Amino acid sequence: MHDPDRPESAPEPDSTPAADQTPAADPSLAAEPGSGSGSGPGPDAAPRPQPKSAYELPSRKNTVLRNMVWALLLTMAVVVVVAIAFFGVGSDLERTPLENSELDATASAERADEVAPFPVALPQLGEGWSERTARFTDGANPRWLLQYTSPEGQLVTLVEESEVSASMLSTALPGSTVVEEFTLEGAECTLLRGGEDGAEHLGIACDGEDWGLLVHGATERAELEDVARAAIDDIA
Repeated sequence: MHDPDRPESAPEPDSTPAADQTPAADPSLAAEPGSGSGSGPGPDAAPRPQPKSAYELPSRKNTVLRNMVWALLLTMAVVVVVAIAFFGVGSDLERTPLENSELDATASAERADEVAPFPVALPQLGEGWSERTARFTDGANPRWLLQYTSPEGQLVTLVEESEVSASMLSTALPGSTVVEEFTLEGAECTLLRGGEDGAEHLGIACDGEDWGLLVHGATERAELEDVARAAIDDIA
C-alpha cells in the first residue's frame, strides 16, 4: 500500500553500459603512413632522383680505361717507329738506288785494286741493272764481291778471287753440279746448278790468268752471262 507521506525514491540508474554512439571512422579516409595533410613530405618519404648534370666529372673507371687506351696507342707507335728504323720501308729490291751508287762502287774497286792479288772486275752493265753492294775482303783469301739487282728484279752476285776454288763454290753455291762447259769472251767457263733449302740457283764460273770469278743468282742464264761477260771484258 502506498504511503502518501513517504517520499518517492528516484529511479536507479541503469547499470547496463550504453552502446557507444560515436560513429566509426571510415578506413578509406585514414591517412597513409608517411603522408600528411600538409604540403611538406613526411619523414619517411623517399628522396626524388636528381637529374644528372651535363658537366659531371668523369668517373675513376672511365679515367683508367682512357689511360689504358692511350698507353696502348703510344706503345704501338713506338713499335712502328723502331721497326722502320731497323728494317726500313719495303724490301731492298723495292728501294730506288742512290744516284752515286755507281761512283761508290768505282771508288771501292779502285781501292781494292791497289791491294788485291788479282785484277778487280767492275762490269759495265746496261740499263736496268743497279748496284747494291761493293765490298773487298782482305786476308788469307782476298775476295771482291759485287751485288746487283737485275732488270728482272733478282739478286745477282759476282765473287772474284785469285782462282775459282772449292771454298768459293761451297760458300756461294752449295751442292753445285756441272751442267755445261763453254767459252765466254775467250775464258773457259762452267755452268753450274746448286743451292740449298729447295732454292735452286744457277752459276757461271770462269777462270783466267791470275783471276777466277763466279756469277750466281736465282735468275735466268742470260742475265748471269751478261754480268760474267762484262766482268771478263773489264779485266781482260
